[in-house]
Amino acid sequence: MPRLLLVEDNEMNRDMLARRLERRGYQVVVAVDGAEAIAKAESESPDLILMDMSLPVIDGWEASRRLKAGPATRRIPLIALTAHAMAGDREKALRAGCDDFDTKPVDLPRLLEKIQQHLGNATGPVAGPPKEEPLELTCPALMANLPVVHALADRACGIAGASQADAFAVRLAVEEVFGNIVRHGYPPAAAGPVALSFAIEPRQIRITVADEAPVFDPRQVRAPELGSGAHDRELGGLGWHLVFNLMDEVRHEAKGRRGNRVVLVKRLTGT
Repeated sequence: MPRLLLVEDNEMNRDMLARRLERRGYQVVVAVDGAEAIAKAESESPDLILMDMSLPVIDGWEASRRLKAGPATRRIPLIALTAHAMAGDREKALRAGCDDFDTKPVDLPRLLEKIQQHLGNATGPVAGPPKEEPLELTCPALMANLPVVHALADRACGIAGASQADAFAVRLAVEEVFGNIVRHGYPPAAAGPVALSFAIEPRQIRITVADEAPVFDPRQVRAPELGSGAHDRELGGLGWHLVFNLMDEVRHEAKGRRGNRVVLVKRLTGT
């Protein structure tokens, strides 16, 4: 079983990607900063390294340079990952010694293809029955990612056989929750992660949306006055009350002092 070293400081992104890689037959070792990445590359002898470039302690660029200079680690294939792809980032990664480059949010089929290219067929996972892509996504809280969120919601509803009305309700509720996190969850220009997952259950769809923003309980939001301007409304006002009306169950859990997990349940009424 090929061993991958995943270097990612964001816990939500790290756990999500590690699970997805493990489902596809890889053993995953994790590191949370550049210094730990160097130490684990030397002690664990991974077959390939996935390196986030925005890391604490030692950033990914410097960690990559050190790994490619080390006699014990220089031959390990290294793929750079960056959430803010800028012109020249690919060339910068190659100059740092990286063997390849990819962007985040992770496009898993594309990343898997690159991993396989560098590992080679001889060391790849044993082929098995094709597995359906999990109904989950982690992405920055940016409205530019809304089409990807919509696509995931539509795919889940299609698999569940939801009626047009139920599918519309799911799509709209997920859009409202995601949009509320974008607008109110994180400071401007500091979009943190949002993780979404859909579970198809008997006669219902369960949606989980999680962030790492300050704790906010939607149950405490007052109903908005529809005649008022948007700037006069309570935080999340109309959106959250719309979600409560669209969904059959809405549950909120605080993840410690920072972080929210919202669970939505839509019971399917049939076509």
